[in-house]
Amino acid sequence: MKKTTRNILVKACGTLLALLICIGLYAQQAVTGTIRSVNGEPLGGATVKVKGTQKSVIADASGNFTIDAAIGSFLVVSYVGYQDLEIKVTGAPLSLSLVNAIAVADEVVVIGYQTVRKRDLTGAVSVIDPGTANKNTSNSVAESIQGLSPGVTVRNTGQPGAGAKIDIRGAGTFANNNPLYIIDGMYSDATPDFNPADIETIQILKDASAAAIYGSRAANGVIIITTKKGKKGPPVFSGSIKAGIQAVHNRYDMMNAQEYRALSTQLHEAGGLPVPTSISSEFDPSINTDWQDEFLRSGAIGDYNLSASGSVKKLNYFISANHFSNKGPVIDNSFSRTGFRINTSLRHGRFNFGENVLFSWTKEDPIASSGVGVNPFVDMISMPPVVGLKGSRYESPENPEGWGIGLNNAYLNTLTANVPALQRLDQFEQRNFKIRGNAFVEFTIADGFFYKFNFGIEKTMDRGDGIRMPGTVRQGTPSPNNNEIGRFRSRGEFQSTLLEHTLNYDKVIGDHRIGAVAGVSMQRFDHPVDRISQIASNPEVLDRYKEISNFIGYLGRVNYSYQDKYLTSLTFRRDGSSKFSNNNRWGNFPSASVAWRISKEKFWNVDAVNDLKIRASYGSLGNAEFLNAWMYYAVINPFPRAVFGPNSTEQIGAIVTQLANTDLRWERKNTTNLGIEASFLNNALSFSADYFIAKTKDVLVDLPINLTTGNAGGNPAVNAASIQNKGFELALTYRSKKTGDFKWDATLNFTRIRNKVLEFGNESTKYTQIGDARTELGRSIGEWYVLKTDGIFQSQADVDAHRGKTGELLQPWARPGDIRYVDVDDDGTLDLDKDRHYAGSPWADWETGLIVNAQYKQFSFSMQWYAVVGNQLYNRPRYTVDRMDLNTNFRKGANFWTPENQSNEWPRAAIGAPDQGIQYNVLPQSDRWLENGSYLRLRNIEVAYNFSPANMQRIGFKSASVFLSGQNLLTITKYTGLDPDIVGVNIFERGLDNGQYPALRMVSAGLRFTY
Repeated sequence: MKKTTRNILVKACGTLLALLICIGLYAQQAVTGTIRSVNGEPLGGATVKVKGTQKSVIADASGNFTIDAAIGSFLVVSYVGYQDLEIKVTGAPLSLSLVNAIAVADEVVVIGYQTVRKRDLTGAVSVIDPGTANKNTSNSVAESIQGLSPGVTVRNTGQPGAGAKIDIRGAGTFANNNPLYIIDGMYSDATPDFNPADIETIQILKDASAAAIYGSRAANGVIIITTKKGKKGPPVFSGSIKAGIQAVHNRYDMMNAQEYRALSTQLHEAGGLPVPTSISSEFDPSINTDWQDEFLRSGAIGDYNLSASGSVKKLNYFISANHFSNKGPVIDNSFSRTGFRINTSLRHGRFNFGENVLFSWTKEDPIASSGVGVNPFVDMISMPPVVGLKGSRYESPENPEGWGIGLNNAYLNTLTANVPALQRLDQFEQRNFKIRGNAFVEFTIADGFFYKFNFGIEKTMDRGDGIRMPGTVRQGTPSPNNNEIGRFRSRGEFQSTLLEHTLNYDKVIGDHRIGAVAGVSMQRFDHPVDRISQIASNPEVLDRYKEISNFIGYLGRVNYSYQDKYLTSLTFRRDGSSKFSNNNRWGNFPSASVAWRISKEKFWNVDAVNDLKIRASYGSLGNAEFLNAWMYYAVINPFPRAVFGPNSTEQIGAIVTQLANTDLRWERKNTTNLGIEASFLNNALSFSADYFIAKTKDVLVDLPINLTTGNAGGNPAVNAASIQNKGFELALTYRSKKTGDFKWDATLNFTRIRNKVLEFGNESTKYTQIGDARTELGRSIGEWYVLKTDGIFQSQADVDAHRGKTGELLQPWARPGDIRYVDVDDDGTLDLDKDRHYAGSPWADWETGLIVNAQYKQFSFSMQWYAVVGNQLYNRPRYTVDRMDLNTNFRKGANFWTPENQSNEWPRAAIGAPDQGIQYNVLPQSDRWLENGSYLRLRNIEVAYNFSPANMQRIGFKSASVFLSGQNLLTITKYTGLDPDIVGVNIFERGLDNGQYPALRMVSAGLRFTY
């Protein structure tokens, strides 16, 4: 018994000891491994955590790690921008690959002569998804990115072949605010000849730290575009087909012939004028012309793309062809583009050769309006409906086809034209051929150290041909060439040549990551132009000139990162330009930025926040886009004649007509930027915010000088003004984890920018006023400065009660039904200049964009919203037709005030009445014509069905999808014009709707495929 008990105890102890040994071994197992991206990049700084414990380690710069974990336990591996990975411990070494949680383009960012990881950025850079941008059918890249990035304001036009207006972080100059485009390393412009479907990545450099590498040309921001490249592997063919219809989404509701006849009769009678016979005894009820219907039509678009990419031995290639056609919604108005691209690269030993080249052909049939003073989108609503499109009654030797212009007793307004007639009579076609691209060679000097030579060229040839058929488009004295047959030709060329040499260094040494670039950039511009015209009664006229200018820049930048926690970037560029005189030819443009990734610090222990980085930058950028070549030389007229001597001999002389400013220099923009970036909830939610202050000094203005100085041809330009822009930007992105067959993501951006004029450069100049917009010191550019109205007098008692502080009647000429104006300066009198006030700004209080994507099984859905809030627009077309003192058509429902028909909307009116009250009712400098320009627009919506890859592979396709999309389908606004999204007239009249081509509503369907 004792022996048995002893044996049991011995066995039990042995078992217990073995168990304890196993437990000890189990607890002390050292697990080693390496963490890389799917592309093989070591993910130094990745976190490895034992699930259910607080035990964690950080991978070193090579992605290696060691952690104690029990066999059978689970490790959770996480890294910023990548999906978390959970893996079971088996005791064997681990080789782990993490998959990007977001697009590769959002991870590697092109910042000019270098690429960096997005998490290493210290400047303000927006990355645009080309796939999202290309869902919009657009004339240009700028138009396609509206609402996709904070701090980037895009104003569109629906005109075929026209470009959008784009401002990056406000208006920093009174001249051209267009950003600089860099396409595959070539300084260029993403004009409508460029195919957006060829784009691989789009980066927008917004602050000085990001853009200073481009120095003197980066003050308006930089958009870097990289086109698609071939990848190693077998050929891959991709294509897309899109076709759709488009139309002006809104129209004015104008009176028909009967309604016009009734109101026009009353207005003539109220003005004491005889009623025209065309709306009385000779009224023809069969004529009821809807001029909008005659001018507008249903448009159509077609977009066809085909590309091939792959590799042959060491040669990678991408080849694409594209044809885009846009039959606009205006008769005889169209645009087409055909493009062919070849991108190749070849690596051999230490050398890498490559080129990116685009050949494009465009053809445009524009709206005819130049030379005859026509405003088509105003004239199409102001032309009376009692005038026919054509008719024998209008025929004459000058108007052989009988285009409707009215008769003297029917239509007395000589300011309105028959715009359909003009479209038919004035035929002009503009053709363009362009070669744009670059070729490069790289030589690897040592690991991480290489030299690159880049040669870029852009060659453009323009040809314009037109004919003016005989015919008259309006009454009164014809405008030049209004009814003369003639032929017109224009010939233009442009060439830009770029040569660049750069040295790049990129190395990871332990905890240190260093990237540097230094180089020189040289660019030459040649712009010869010939303009030729041939009119029947005049000889051929030839106008020929040529502009040549040169740029040279020395550049350098160093990026440094320590443990991914402390980051800095230093940039310097020195530029010279032949556009300046010798004294001011060179400019220096430095910048510096720092960032601190707080989430990498040991004290940081907030599990909900995966990444947190703050950054700051300051730098200087330049602008010389306002200058033409040789502006620092005086303008001389070589044709004066004088008679001297006893023989009265004629002598040829010369005279200065415009003085020169030899002290012209760069506009300089100094920018301070503070930013924060964070990600939460296992990187499902990302956040970034920026606050910036940008001050542009030496802004070009035209200050008046006395004629006694000898200046008679316009004021020479002077660098004298100063403009400040302040702004706040916010971007939020949420990416849901896939739940079953459903996943979705959403991105919201928000922008608020304020500009202010700090100086005009002349103490006596406090403001400049163009039209009804004033730009004043201490205020924003182009604010509306108009008379303030206060309703309509409804009785004589109202008129008598409207007095100034002195007791005098403010509007003694007024009668019931007239508009009441406010004595703004309270001096007791109403003055048309002194009693103006600031009635609103063309600049929005804020803008926002929202993008939502969703996928369920094989269906995908996306939509994009865009909103502009708080701006005021001047509705010039409404001013034209609502005045009711001209013989134009009128908006439906319009009726002037009478004692029997009192109104607070429509004042007293008449045609031809010499009545001061009525004249004051139609003053253009009145807040009556200002409207709220806020709007919310469904910019794009798309539904697609993605065919099963397995089914597609059976017929040789890798993937295929069909889609249906709508563009600008819904616009919520109080603005009564055709479209609140207007480009404006100039920087000083940014909010003026002068009858501009509206953005278009579009419905399209198509197919995308890869095989």
